[in-house]
Amino acid sequence: MENEKILDPRTIESKTFSFQGSLYGTASNSKFSAFLRHPNFKNSMKGLFFVGGSVHPGGGIPLCLLSAKIATDHVK
Repeated sequence: MENEKILDPRTIESKTFSFQGSLYGTASNSKFSAFLRHPNFKNSMKGLFFVGGSVHPGGGIPLCLLSAKIATDHVK
């Protein structure tokens, strides 16, 4: 790892618009919310991947682990 950044709830809120920096990101109350989650990769930055409760597929430990698997599949 070459770079590490620690985000507190206020910073998370300002960067992701998640209420009070919630761990699960934006609200998931609509039928379209699953399709609006941040993807697990960034096309404009090769090798940059995202995992966790606020990216696809969503929050909770099982889904966070699935998020990590999706990201590692992109690396292979």
